[in-house]
Amino acid sequence: MPDFYNDAIEGVKIGENVGSCGAAAFLNKPIIVGDINTHENWQPYLALTQEANLHACWSIPFTNSHKEVMGTFAIYHHEKKVPTEAEIEIVKVAALITSVAMEKLKLEEQLIFSATHDELTRLHNRAYLNEAGENFLSFCSRNEMICSVLFIDLNKFKRVNDELGHKVGDELLIDVAKVIKEQTRDSDISSRFGGDEFIIIMKNTSENDGESVAKRIYKAIMQSVPRKILELEFGLSIGIAKMSSTDKKSLKALIHTADEAMYFAKNNNLGVYAKQ
Repeated sequence: MPDFYNDAIEGVKIGENVGSCGAAAFLNKPIIVGDINTHENWQPYLALTQEANLHACWSIPFTNSHKEVMGTFAIYHHEKKVPTEAEIEIVKVAALITSVAMEKLKLEEQLIFSATHDELTRLHNRAYLNEAGENFLSFCSRNEMICSVLFIDLNKFKRVNDELGHKVGDELLIDVAKVIKEQTRDSDISSRFGGDEFIIIMKNTSENDGESVAKRIYKAIMQSVPRKILELEFGLSIGIAKMSSTDKKSLKALIHTADEAMYFAKNNNLGVYAKQ
């Protein structure tokens, strides 16, 4: 298919009268159009199909094992054409093969995601942090880059669970994770380290980058927390440990230092503290 055609239909919402594929996906049934120029579903797209020299489209939806539509398998023609029974069977087989392959791929992606991410917050989990974190630090060391480890702990989180319920506690964890995602880069490693503990590993773009990010996270979380939680004396403490461009510290050592910095921040009501 021409690039301009693919670009034009990208993101078009499905519907019972949207071309062949949009209708097939919406209705979950084959939509066979032997003449695009005269079919009502295609009238809004005639300028596009004529430029691409498309005159027929046969679209078969394919579903997963739960009979949910995953997509459609379509064949276009440069001339008007109605399929024979044999051709329809070929398209159906192609759609079936596609559905099996896509469901297998989706399952593999889900398994990989589950193995490397926390189910509740969707951040990376502790196992991923331990494995990827060492590689991250090695890369920084080889390239003489400064990096920071941020250790975030939620104060009075147990009280939130005890007095407002675990559902509220889970919602709070999800909101905290959302802030962390918004305030960090894709290149950083953001993880849920424990029940109410989070760890971020990041490459610094400046000497005080870790502190700047920590302060933004602190401010954004405190602004997003509902009043009923703040009234329970909820807060958070963030400790920061740095690895300079000439250091070769282990991940365990940096987490330990960041943990100590976090406790210093908590005990002294600082919110954020960087241990040198």
